[in-house]
Amino acid sequence: MRVLLATDGSKDAQIATAYLRDFPLPEDARILVLTVVDPPVSALDIPPVRELHAALRAEGRRVLDEARRLLGPRGAAAEERVGEGSARAEILRAAEDWGADLVVLGARGLGGVKGLLLGSVSSAVAHHVHCPVLVVKGRPRTLGSVLIALDGSEHAAAGVGFVLALPLARTTKVRLLGVVERVHYPSSAPRLIRAQIRGLLTDMAKERRAELDRVLARAAAELREKVTRVTRGTPTGTPATEIVATARKVDADLVVVGARGRGGIERLLLGSVSERVLRDTRRPVLIVKGPRTP
Repeated sequence: MRVLLATDGSKDAQIATAYLRDFPLPEDARILVLTVVDPPVSALDIPPVRELHAALRAEGRRVLDEARRLLGPRGAAAEERVGEGSARAEILRAAEDWGADLVVLGARGLGGVKGLLLGSVSSAVAHHVHCPVLVVKGRPRTLGSVLIALDGSEHAAAGVGFVLALPLARTTKVRLLGVVERVHYPSSAPRLIRAQIRGLLTDMAKERRAELDRVLARAAAELREKVTRVTRGTPTGTPATEIVATARKVDADLVVVGARGRGGIERLLLGSVSERVLRDTRRPVLIVKGPRTP
């Protein structure tokens, strides 16, 4: 597994680095630490411009050294790179060129010279990068409890596959969640029509819950090969709200969501849902995408 850690030295970036230090990675995992500087564009090759450029690169080196220190033993073997230009573009380019299997970054940075991990950058990277993205938020954590949101889509199923590939402790708690989305109907409709719609929606919800139960049961069977504490639930509600609330209830150290869902009335993990989860929770979020298509 190739892990790209993007850092700007900010508090959130340091928390992300510490989280990666203790995150269960395969023994053969490789880490590339990336920071990005954005020197002013100037056609003048004069001492002040050269000095500013050198100062920015020196600051980038300092950020990399600090990140390697925070990574502990993993930092000694980590590769490193200082990119120049747009943080978003450099992260995406490095992930593609290096063949990253996972990108790790903090949710928000400081702005200015250290402005790499602004919320807009982490959101853009999560949206455009080809591989899973781990956006670390909140307090430092070790991985003892995982929440995986499922809807039957390839993207969500890929989250289970990613977790299965990790060397988890047998005592890790995993909660599987499938949300039956509540659908509202017009209150102004005639009473007979409302009754018919209500009956139709009730039947659809039952079918959807039965389908989700099957999806969660299959995932639970796979996960119990690695961990002993797997539970599941299929509440009715708004997907993002239920995911965030459940993460808080089970005190999840990691929330796993698909980048997009199935679409239509059966959607759970549309891009808007994963973005809302990323925005509203104060816990690390792993956004996983299904197999790449040509």
